[in-house]
Amino acid sequence: MQHSPDYSHIDSYEKAEQLYARKELVKLHLMPLDWGGQDLAMNIIYVPGFVVEEKARIDGIIEELLAAGHNLSYSASPEYKGNSFIASKLVIKVSGDRQMEAAIEIW
Repeated sequence: MQHSPDYSHIDSYEKAEQLYARKELVKLHLMPLDWGGQDLAMNIIYVPGFVVEEKARIDGIIEELLAAGHNLSYSASPEYKGNSFIASKLVIKVSGDRQMEAAIEIW
């Protein structure tokens, strides 16, 4: 597992944007745009690049379940440490015909 730096000092949107501008963080849509998510601040978190890849892998599994005709509810919920603006963990939950929970440890 890849470990990220300590983001406890990134305690504002502005600081997160600075890391994004330096390409140290990327934007991640909690609800994928392909699934009806919107490109709005409430659907975006800033994360290291490996998180996008891991979430895409998990979402691919869920997409296969949807393609197989399963009726599912989906949520991707960030968890935070202290006052950090950067999520420390992303928890993805699926309920409905199938149950699934996955957590991505960010830092």
